[in-house]
Amino acid sequence: MSTSNAQAFPLEASEHITIPRPADWTRQDTEGTDMVLLSPPVRAGVFRPNVVVTSQPYEGSIAKLSTFAMAAALGELTSLHLIACNIWPHPAGDGRQIEYTHQMGNQILHVQRWTFAVDGKAVDVTATCSSTQLTAIDGLFGYLAANIEFLKAA
Repeated sequence: MSTSNAQAFPLEASEHITIPRPADWTRQDTEGTDMVLLSPPVRAGVFRPNVVVTSQPYEGSIAKLSTFAMAAALGELTSLHLIACNIWPHPAGDGRQIEYTHQMGNQILHVQRWTFAVDGKAVDVTATCSSTQLTAIDGLFGYLAANIEFLKAA
């Protein structure tokens, strides 16, 4: 995606980050999250791709944080298949990209998580789609993650 597409991606801000939002997606404020970005509605029975941003106080290392994130996913999700946990370089400090699939009902969901330990916070950006949607949406998720910016604490 080129920067000429920037107009199609207005920025959404939480207390800790900004992230581009595809123009046809909507923002939803949901308790327990910093923000949720939702793709346009799809037909009944089809998973609606989304991006969820959460944050919480955290003073530990990114290695420990990514271990917690993977352990939580393994303990909470059905038929989880871990694909990768990679260092995710970022100007604010290295994060981790964790990628996995899991089963929800009769669908296999594909999850990409970008986890950061920055300025005394654990910030988690989770992008989810069905495995059948991944080919169409993978580039978009990568673009959103590559353009996350951290806001300086006041």
